[in-house]
Amino acid sequence: MRRARSRSGVRDVAALALAMTPALILLLGAVRPARADYTLQQSNQPTGHYHSPQDFAVQVTFGPYRPDVDSEFSSGRHPYADYFGDGRNLLSQAQFDYQVFHKLGTAAVGLGAGYFRVSGFSPVASNPALTSGDKSTLTVVPVSLSAVYRFDYYLERDGFPIVPHAKLGLDWAYWQITDGNGEIARAAGGRARGGTLGWHGALGVALVLDFLDPMAARDFDVELGVNHTALVFEFGHYDISGLGRANRLHLGDNTWTLGLLFEF
Repeated sequence: MRRARSRSGVRDVAALALAMTPALILLLGAVRPARADYTLQQSNQPTGHYHSPQDFAVQVTFGPYRPDVDSEFSSGRHPYADYFGDGRNLLSQAQFDYQVFHKLGTAAVGLGAGYFRVSGFSPVASNPALTSGDKSTLTVVPVSLSAVYRFDYYLERDGFPIVPHAKLGLDWAYWQITDGNGEIARAAGGRARGGTLGWHGALGVALVLDFLDPMAARDFDVELGVNHTALVFEFGHYDISGLGRANRLHLGDNTWTLGLLFEF
């Protein structure tokens, strides 16, 4: 089994996303009006936790991903596995939700984007078990538009920290293949970059971390307007194969992600 030879670019993106998360929180807190402009609202939670108005959420997640490129090829052909191996590599994603409804849960419209990169070496034509010195890198940048529902009724009423959620939406994934020099590969009879439309559905659950330190959670709300911080797990089906259009690179997968959610 061949493995991808280079994952440094993926690790760099993951590190950058993690490093930017605190800055993003500070920026979102800064663009809101001064905290004193809000009337603090006391919830029914037994902790007496106060919270500012809640309008949007930011989610940053990471998970394993293997684009389903080989599914469109017949006769036992598997170009993705030949070049990049049959393992999974890191997909980093971020999503911004604008919350539009807050009764019996929270409904939102989400805009997301991700980044995936994997490198490998082409097999030798005379002996596919061997690899040549010709390096290729596949980069995928998926963009999504989602309808999101979070059942946080018992969180707001009783402080119950487990919040399930569901997502359904459309995807468009930009992809490109570059050679060892970082230039767009010139594929004979085909393209080395393009875009593929698709759709996704996902189910997940969030563990709201406010109960670990209620006073710190309240201070986070008072100072930056962060209503809740949560650890979020999600499993999704991504069918990114062209929405019925032929000759599109298949980039879907069934996979899970893990990350952090901040509600403001």
